[in-house]
Amino acid sequence: MSFFQNTCKPEGIGGKIMVNMMNAGHSSMAEWGFTHMEIQSDNVCLDIGCGGGANVRKLLEKSPYGRVVGIDHSEISVEKSKKINKAGIESKRCEILQGDVMKLPFRDEIFDVITAFETIYFWPDICEAFKQVY
Repeated sequence: MSFFQNTCKPEGIGGKIMVNMMNAGHSSMAEWGFTHMEIQSDNVCLDIGCGGGANVRKLLEKSPYGRVVGIDHSEISVEKSKKINKAGIESKRCEILQGDVMKLPFRDEIFDVITAFETIYFWPDICEAFKQVY
């Protein structure tokens, strides 16, 4: 798998390197994004395409009495996100799932905040994906 193909669905050793690079490389854009959201201390949040878990961790910080779910279709990303958010998982405030934006496994209207940083350009059918999010 090429370097650039590994950005879509990180796999193998290259994928492990990729998710670390994503956590660092996407941080400034994510920080900017967070300045344009109001996240309450008790919000229930979802991060779609959670990658290496850095934004899940940020959501946990911003909603200390809430709950955060991260979902990603890459096994490598899920593994890394679980590792980074271990404390949140152990305290039952965080859950990391392997899944697909095209088939989100959630009931309607359970999230107060939904984020998707640096991922929507990988979604195979953006209109259908946003219907799932909505």
